[in-house]
Amino acid sequence: MQIEDIIQKIDFHDSNVIELLHENDRVKLKIDLCMWKQEEYQQGDDELKEVLLEFDSVVDYKWDSNKAETDIDYDTILEISYSNEVLKIVLADDEVSIITFKCNTVKFT
Repeated sequence: MQIEDIIQKIDFHDSNVIELLHENDRVKLKIDLCMWKQEEYQQGDDELKEVLLEFDSVVDYKWDSNKAETDIDYDTILEISYSNEVLKIVLADDEVSIITFKCNTVKFT
């Protein structure tokens, strides 16, 4: 799936990142997605759903935070943006963390 398509289709704001894995040219984000913020949500549906975003062929990966990537534990997604093939994810916990990298596609499960 194209990254710009998933960002337009899914509202990630206020969802929580459970785990972040960056190995070589791959990034995996395990997220507790706020289903109640999604367009197709209907009352009675589960409010949260654990999903996995897998990015391949990642280049120029940058982690900007005072904490380590392995310290991610239910950090809240404040913003996800995509411009010029660069994905930017802003997270908040006790402090703000910013992840950026170049990529075109994502697997969403």
